[in-house]
Amino acid sequence: MADVKQSAIKEIFDDPKTGRLDFINARTIAYSVAGEMDTVAQCVTEAQEKKGARAAVIAGVGLWIMAKYREAADALAAAADEADGGYFLALCQIELGQYDAAIKSIQQTARAGQDEFACGVAHVEALRRAGKIEEALAKVKTLQKGHEQEAELHYQLGRCLEEQIGFEKAVESYERAVELDPQHTAALFRLGFWNDLRGNDEQALDYYEKAVAIRPVHTNVLLNLGLLYEDRGDYPKAAEMFGRLREALPTDPRVKMFNKDVAASLDMFYDEAMERREHRTAALLRIPLSEFELSARSRACLEKMNVRTLGDLARLTEHEVANSKNFGETSLSELRALLESKGLQFGLGRTERATAPAALGAPEDQGDVLARKVGELDLSVRSLKCIRSLGCETLADLVQHSDKELLECPNFGQTSLTEVKRRLEAFGLTLKGRE
Repeated sequence: MADVKQSAIKEIFDDPKTGRLDFINARTIAYSVAGEMDTVAQCVTEAQEKKGARAAVIAGVGLWIMAKYREAADALAAAADEADGGYFLALCQIELGQYDAAIKSIQQTARAGQDEFACGVAHVEALRRAGKIEEALAKVKTLQKGHEQEAELHYQLGRCLEEQIGFEKAVESYERAVELDPQHTAALFRLGFWNDLRGNDEQALDYYEKAVAIRPVHTNVLLNLGLLYEDRGDYPKAAEMFGRLREALPTDPRVKMFNKDVAASLDMFYDEAMERREHRTAALLRIPLSEFELSARSRACLEKMNVRTLGDLARLTEHEVANSKNFGETSLSELRALLESKGLQFGLGRTERATAPAALGAPEDQGDVLARKVGELDLSVRSLKCIRSLGCETLADLVQHSDKELLECPNFGQTSLTEVKRRLEAFGLTLKGRE
């Protein structure tokens, strides 16, 4: 009888020379090869029946692979003095939010002979998650000498910069990490997330799809990619992502809702998507105006008004801007065009009464109202896309359509319709009545 080929996981766990990198490779195999996760569970059970530091390491690492961090930490405590035992114990403690304990474990595993750079980046991770950004950044700088070609170094630097300054300063570090290691899932995800927040769907899709092809896949990658597919109307792919998310988080109530809603055109899923879009808008408003190409006159005037970000600009009214010294119609038009290109308008956050023109019922004002751009309705991305798919550029175009015509647009449900009607009411307008 021919010999049955032994499991790759089994070979790794049975080899007494197996170390940190081998165990990390085993994690990738477990999430990539059918049946290997079962082998991990089997190896854990066998190791738990044995005594000694090595058995504790095998049991603990196996549980770490299975994402059972508390059980893994308990098992690894018996091997905390070992280089590998202390290292994976630290990783579990980080996931459990036990940052001070993780740092002690990292120091202990370093003394036991664990790789210096691996301990260093784990130390940075613990400090950063604990909110000690200055300390984390200082630690990164001590690692830079001799490790400039390490993708993880640039990723950790990016995370620190993101926490300290913002995404804009971190992107370069993430891009460098991906350049050094195209398989760096975390850096790919951060780049996808950054583009996603800013509405750069094509770039976000590219980064997310690269990240989702790498095992193990982080649940946030599946979630965000599923949402992006859903926004684009690609329901089969969205269903695939949410299905995989359900396998990873079978008891999560939100995941159950995603799977149920995508099968029904995701109408009920709208509120969850809106939450993410609101987060995207908040990030958009934080973008410094220095990132945009503005005329010297406009830039100088804005600096005198202490207007630094896109949000600062959007919260002003046109009247406030026009009345500022040295601001002419050309500069005002330039700023209006900038806001419209980002789906924003002047007067953001002001009351609807203040936003709507005075004396809406007066005939002389109605033409001005109808000439307004649909972007001035401050609609969600989904609603605005659907309206523009009908060829509507102004409010005059929009009010020529009925409820039924809007609801016939793909991905436009009752929630979107209610939103549009409420925004129109603020301008004294309604959709076309039934014929």
